[in-house]
Amino acid sequence: MRQPQPYAIYVPPVFAGVVILVLIGLQIAGASVPVLQGALFVVTLLSLGFAFWDMLIRDIRHAARHSIGLRAVVIAVMVGETVLLFAVTYHEIASYEDQMRGLSTGLDSVYFTMTTLMTIGFGDISATGQLARAVVLIQMIFTVLVLSSSVRLLTTLARGATREIGHEPHGKK
Repeated sequence: MRQPQPYAIYVPPVFAGVVILVLIGLQIAGASVPVLQGALFVVTLLSLGFAFWDMLIRDIRHAARHSIGLRAVVIAVMVGETVLLFAVTYHEIASYEDQMRGLSTGLDSVYFTMTTLMTIGFGDISATGQLARAVVLIQMIFTVLVLSSSVRLLTTLARGATREIGHEPHGKK
């Protein structure tokens, strides 16, 4: 059986980063290409979701191929990319009539993404259209299924790091 390449852990976060930059570039240029933007959103979200689940399953099976520190950094980057992906998407959706109430800037988009992620929902920004509500539902499901699993993975990684530190021979740092 062929061993996967050690650099494979970098593919989903790099891919997501590139797509997010493309989506931001499209917004800055004022280009509205809903089908392309929607397809990029879905493919990127699936890529990040697969990467999260792959790391979680490998950790559960004790089959991880990378150091604890590298896996923790990759997870943190992917969580940040997930927030940015939803924020960019909400910002684009807000440009359509009657989709979002109270969302007009990039910071508003990140704020709305974070309040939805944290399940706070102050009500000052809300999804009013069907497209916006569908994306909010996707974010809620993604948060429950994927990001909450990442908390379990990070907890396991922290325990593993603590065990590694605890097993260092005395006198070595």
